[in-house]
Amino acid sequence: MKVARLRSRRHPPLLAEGPPFQRAVARFNSSSAGRAVTGLTRTLGVPKASVGASAGAPDLVRVTVAWELSWYQWGVDVADPTRPVLELRKGGEVDQLDAAAKQWNALVGEDGRLRLASERAQAR
Repeated sequence: MKVARLRSRRHPPLLAEGPPFQRAVARFNSSSAGRAVTGLTRTLGVPKASVGASAGAPDLVRVTVAWELSWYQWGVDVADPTRPVLELRKGGEVDQLDAAAKQWNALVGEDGRLRLASERAQAR
């Protein structure tokens, strides 16, 4: 019982409702992509991050996480919770990203978990 309570605090349940970006962040954090960012954060430090709509796919939210010399993008389908989080692209220079991906509207904490910047402002 105690283990279950600790696990639920560490990994909140996936959101079935709510704004698409919040649902995408919850799914991302519980995915293998989220675990990869946690590991990379331990190694490379805290990255910049953005969460935004993916061009041409109305239910796909694009998550971009970037360090000084590398970046990754994942797609989260907020309409189909059974679909895995997909790696869309990765690269070496932040300059390779389009302007929308560089709208740093999210944060990755030292714990490696993605959060929307607006959630942090509301928590204050």
